[in-house]
Amino acid sequence: MQKNPFFYFSGFRTGILFTFFVCLTACDSNSDSDPTGVKLSPYGQVTSDLIPEPSGIVKSRNFADVFWIHNDKGNNARIFAITGKGELIKPVGVPGYDGIQIKNSDNVDWEDITSDDQGFLYIADLGNKDSDRKDLAIYKVAEPDPLSAVSVKFEAKYPVYYPYQKEFPPAAGNYNCESIFWSDGKLFVLTKHESDGNTRLYRLDSLKTDKPNGLTYIGTYPAGGKVTGADCSLDGTSLALITYGEIRVYKSVPGRNWLEGSLAKLSLSPMKYEGICFAGQDTLVITNEERFIYRVAYSSLKP
Repeated sequence: MQKNPFFYFSGFRTGILFTFFVCLTACDSNSDSDPTGVKLSPYGQVTSDLIPEPSGIVKSRNFADVFWIHNDKGNNARIFAITGKGELIKPVGVPGYDGIQIKNSDNVDWEDITSDDQGFLYIADLGNKDSDRKDLAIYKVAEPDPLSAVSVKFEAKYPVYYPYQKEFPPAAGNYNCESIFWSDGKLFVLTKHESDGNTRLYRLDSLKTDKPNGLTYIGTYPAGGKVTGADCSLDGTSLALITYGEIRVYKSVPGRNWLEGSLAKLSLSPMKYEGICFAGQDTLVITNEERFIYRVAYSSLKP
């Protein structure tokens, strides 16, 4: 089992104090730190004009040094393959290439992307800043070959809704979502609250395509800010999420929900971070609204 990437404090459960430190390979050792958090230095940048506003990101499970990324709302329904440095990967000899189109889909407000262990990508059309949408959906797409594909049909479209939402919009706008991840054979989402610093964890338990699927509410948890991205490690032991000023990594605990696991966190210089994903056993990749890519390495657990 992979060890937790940070030292952490879990005294409320075990009475044991662990001290943690974080190794930041993406940080310039000579750069000044913001008083409110670590100031990261870019590792790379998405420079293609086809990607003016990257949102979600996930590392490919099938192709080396390939990350899947997509634009935010107001853009065409397409995904892009990039390298870890942000360089666009595209088929050779294809004139007018403009990404891999997801046929018959709509980018109402795509906010995140994840992958399962069977070779499928999942695109979360769950952006809902005003909490008034009734057309929320998750697209399932077979991962294409970035060196040959220019379009792909989605395998399934799962309409989803929040069973406890009765008003559109409600008084508290807490039904926005910019985070999706795959764990233990299920899809999970985390809400981005507009009214407080919490997040709600939901699970998708049904996969109907002809009628809406109610998201299963798991719990409400403090998030330290607005959650804008999440990803589960390939070995299924750690969950990472990003806010505008913090990285959080949770360690899975048998019998507990993800956000009840052991927690490690790192305060960052405030910025509009948009996505986070695991890249191997020791690295987190983070993107921001300005298209910069950051890498954060973490240590293994020690008492």
